[in-house]
Formats: sequence, structure tokens, C-alpha cells
Amino acid sequence: MKKALKWVGISALVTSFLLPTGMQKVYATDDQTDSQEVVEEDLPDYDFGGLTLKVGAPYDRTIDPNSSEKNERLAERIAFLEEEWNFNYEVVEIGWDDYIGSYVRSTLAGEPVADIVYMLSPQFYPSLVSNGIVYPVSQHDIIDYSEAKWSQASYLASEYQGEYYSLTPNGESIRDAIFWNKTLFDELGLPNLYELHENGEWTWDKMVEIADQATRDLDNDGTTDIFGFAGEDLAWKAIYSNGYESIIKTEDGIDIDMSDEKVEEALEFYQNFTSNYQHTIRGINWDEGEPWNVNYTEFANGNIAMISAEWWVTYNYWTDGRMQGEYGMVPFPSGPSNDVPISYGYESVYDVMLATVDQPEEKLIIWDAIHDIGTDEDWERWIRSDIQSNAMDRETVEYAMLLNENVRINLVRGFNDLNDTFNSFFGQLTSGELTVQSGLESIEEQIQAALDDFAKDGIELEVSEEAPEDDGDEADEADDASEE
Repeated sequence: MKKALKWVGISALVTSFLLPTGMQKVYATDDQTDSQEVVEEDLPDYDFGGLTLKVGAPYDRTIDPNSSEKNERLAERIAFLEEEWNFNYEVVEIGWDDYIGSYVRSTLAGEPVADIVYMLSPQFYPSLVSNGIVYPVSQHDIIDYSEAKWSQASYLASEYQGEYYSLTPNGESIRDAIFWNKTLFDELGLPNLYELHENGEWTWDKMVEIADQATRDLDNDGTTDIFGFAGEDLAWKAIYSNGYESIIKTEDGIDIDMSDEKVEEALEFYQNFTSNYQHTIRGINWDEGEPWNVNYTEFANGNIAMISAEWWVTYNYWTDGRMQGEYGMVPFPSGPSNDVPISYGYESVYDVMLATVDQPEEKLIIWDAIHDIGTDEDWERWIRSDIQSNAMDRETVEYAMLLNENVRINLVRGFNDLNDTFNSFFGQLTSGELTVQSGLESIEEQIQAALDDFAKDGIELEVSEEAPEDDGDEADEADDASEE
């Protein structure tokens, strides 16, 4: 056994260096006592014979040790383990053009383009996981998902037929929340959402009430100048905030049961909000060519009082002087059947292992050890630091930290037909064409048919057999690509 570092202390000021003897040493200085100690851990005597661990993504995942303390430790840890365990760590930039197709074709050919790769939940679930393109890492007793180094959101969302697939390190997992323009609220004399939340008064009905109060025609010309609310996927957000989810995981696969009272409560709220208070909600005017992100800029410009949006929007649209005024953030209000704030996610980022990699167990051992770079307190501190860099007040940081531990991902988006069925149903609720009860009854047969088809025939891999020709132009991809 060799000796290697063991990181200590949330308040430690840490300096580390590598020793040629197989020991990685850490001096940890406690802020209060100024005492120092060297902490070591036993390191197994592995020799991986020059094995190469390839980590792939459509973007460059090279670790910049100067970008953060976490990345500095990660880079040092990789270099140390490469030397001690005789392996190579290689980053593979696949490019955005048909990167999922590249994963599939190379895996089916038995020569995966990389070992551990990036993907989004609608790509992973159910298409790639049900067709055996990704590797069930929980078959090996290596990854302990209870450890702070692993993302809980990705872990939970990666379950399929009793196995888990996620190899996603911990980080900013928070997805949706309610952002409010604090400056505009003050100008309009609206209540403080932090006070409402802390007093247990932040409810579905209160959110609608404030949206109505905030909606203004400032110059009386018949055109709304300030909308009280904006947001997408409101039906699902209501369902999730009431303690329910779209997909029920089973040992045999999945089930969908929309007959639960929590669903009915959520959809009654949704129908009331989007029908009777539609004037408060700023939509997107596709016919006039408005871009998909128009509400993010309208919120920044002070024309929307509250917006239901994902965390990545903050640093892409509202920081660096782009926000008129100051924003705050609270959780989407919990429904009457739930008392735990939930951050709804329409998708999640995964790191997963492709199914036909050589020496999967050895590579899992390496991946697991690479991320032994900090204590529970360290990981929490790094997440807090990342969140603080984009938050405008202390309360936003605290609520974001709370929601980061309570993310739930909607996996229905990976089922195209089912997703279309639900979107059509939600639209009919908004228009008043259907009641909640009659609508749920009307889609029950469609849902069951889709589930039966999936159980019988699975889902087709929508990937071309041959890679597309490179025309030199790669797609402009999402702003929230995962960072190391």
C-alpha cells in the first residue's frame, strides 16, 4: 500500500505538493488555531500497465488548474495517480456535430470514441440506456453515490431497471427556480418574496396574486408594459413542486400514473393560472419572429417581474451589468401536498461510460480515485463559491444551495410521442377545451399504449449508420455545457 493525500477541513488553507515516494502530502492550516497537520491515506498498489482513460465530450474538457481550487486539486490528483498507477488520462474533443451518433457508432463497432462521455438526459434516457449503449456502472461495487463527490441529481435520474449509470461529479446541479426583479418589486410596492417564503406564505396562489398585481399598462395605451410572470413547462413544474414526477422507475423499466391526486391538484392550479390569469404571463410571439430567449432579456430589461428559469440563465443573461436592477431567487412554490422545495429540470448533464469499453472495472477505479480531492465540506464550499459568483444577494445563495440538493429531472422528454401527448394535453387545458379530469382520462389510453410499445419493442436509435460528412460548420450549442 502507498500513502496518498486525504483532504481535510472546510476552513483549511491548503497547500499541496507531490513527493516522488508515492506520498501526496497536504498541509492543512486551521483558521482559528493556525495548527498544521499532514494527513495521509492508504493508496492501493495498482499497476494498470499504461492503460489510457479517455474522457470525451463535444467540447474541450481539458482541466485548467488555474481556474479554481477544485480544478487545481483535480489536475494534481490526475498527475499523481498517472505516475503511481501507470495509466494515461486523455481528453477527447468529439465536436458538436453528431456527437451522439459518434458515441453510438463507435460503441456498436466495439471501439468507443472515448470511455467516459458527456451527454444530456433526453439523449441518455431512454434511447441509449435501453439499447445498451451505456454501461451500468453500479454492477461493480466501486462508485459510492452517497459520497459528496458525486452528483445526486444525475445519480437519481440515471437509474434504469434497477441499475445506475451516472459517473457525474458533484457541482452546480440546480435547475429551475423563481427569479424576481427586486428593484421593480420595490418600485411597484410589491411584497418581499424572501419574507413570504420564510413566513410560509409563498404558495401557488400567492405567486398568481403577485403576478396579477405586477402586471401593468403604464401609459394606459391598452398594451401591457410590465408582465407579472414568464416561464415554460409550467404544468410539469406544478406537478413536480407538488411532490410528484413524470416517470415511476420499476425493476422492469418504467411506469406513468397520472391518476394521483397530486397531479390533479397541480393541473387545476396550472389551468387556473394559464387560463384566468393569462394576461399576467408573457409568452413568446413566434409568429412575429421573437427568439426563444426573449423573456430572459425582457426580465433583464425590467419588463417582467418574475420569471421561472434555470440557473444557467443567470450567468448567460443577467450578470456583468446586463440586468437593470437586482434580482433575487426563491424556490418555485411548493404545492399543498408537498413541503420540500424542488428544483425542476427539463434535462440534466451526465457523465457515463460507453458500453463496450475495454477494462471497465479498472477505468471505474481510476475515475473514482481521481475525484478523491476533498472532504464533504470542500465539495459544499466549491459549489457555494460557484453559485456566489452569479448570485446578487445572500438569500439567492442559500436558496440555491438548498435547491441544489433537491433537483428532479423530467425524463419524459426522451419519449418523443409521450412528450407530444402531454404538450397537447397541457395546451388544451390552457384553452379550456378540456377539464383536468376529462383530459387525464382522455390521455390515459395513449400513455398506456406508448408504455406497452416501449416494453415490447423498445425505442429506436435515431442515429445514422455512417458519420455525416464534415462541412466545416459545427452547430452552436447550449450555453450550459458542463464544466469540470
